[in-house]
Amino acid sequence: MADDDDEPKKKKGGCMGKLLGLLVFAVIAGLGAAIYHITLPQDLSDIGGYSPSLTTPASPPRDMKAVLTKAIEGDYSVQLSETELNHWLARELELKQGGELAEWVTLKRVWVRLREDVAEVIIERDVAGYPLTTSMFLQVEQTETAKGISTQIHLHGGGFHEMVPIPSRGGRFGQLTVPQGFLIMVMPDFRKIAGIFETEIDLGFQRMSRIRIEHKRLTLDPKKPTRTDGAGEQIF
Repeated sequence: MADDDDEPKKKKGGCMGKLLGLLVFAVIAGLGAAIYHITLPQDLSDIGGYSPSLTTPASPPRDMKAVLTKAIEGDYSVQLSETELNHWLARELELKQGGELAEWVTLKRVWVRLREDVAEVIIERDVAGYPLTTSMFLQVEQTETAKGISTQIHLHGGGFHEMVPIPSRGGRFGQLTVPQGFLIMVMPDFRKIAGIFETEIDLGFQRMSRIRIEHKRLTLDPKKPTRTDGAGEQIF
C-alpha cells in the first residue's frame, strides 16, 4: 500500500521538475535571443541622408539656429526634412567616446528617423570594428489652456501593441525594442547630445506653438492657435 501511495507523488514531483526545467530553458533561450538581437545593429538605410558612399551633402545644411529664430520673429512655419536634419547633425556634432572604452569604441554618427507622431534618435557606434546602435523614441504632446500652450516631450514611442499600452516602447538596443525603463542605461549619452543643442531645442520645442512630427519631416509653427472662448483644455 505504501508503494502505491508514493507512486502518484513521484509522478507529480517528476512533472513539476520537468515544468521547472522547461521554464528555466525558456528563460535562458529568451535571454540568448535578446542578447543576439542587441548585438545586431538596426538597419539605417531607410533614414534620409544615410548613404555610406556619400560623405558630404550636395549643399551645406542651413544654420538651424538662424532658421528657427527667423521663423519665430517672422511668425511663420518652417519644415525640416529628415535628410536635412541628419546632414545638419553630421556637420554640428563632433563625437568622442570617453572613459576606459575610448580605445575600442568610436562614436560615428547620430541619426534622426521621423515617422508619424514619433521621432527616433539613434546613436551609431563602432565597437572594435563592429557596428552597434542604440536609440530612443520621442513623442510630443501639447496642451492648450487659458494660460497658453505647454509642450511635453515623452521619452517613448507608445505601447508595444494597441491592446497593451503598458509598458511603453522606450527605444532599441540594436534590433531589440526595449521598454521605456531600460533607457536609464543609455540616458547619459542622450543627455550629452541634448546639452550640445540646448539653444536649438529651446527654439524648436519650447518657443514653437505647433509641433508636428510626420513621415520624413518635422513641421514647426510659432503662430498662436485661435482658441474658442469657453473651450476647455485641449490636447493635440
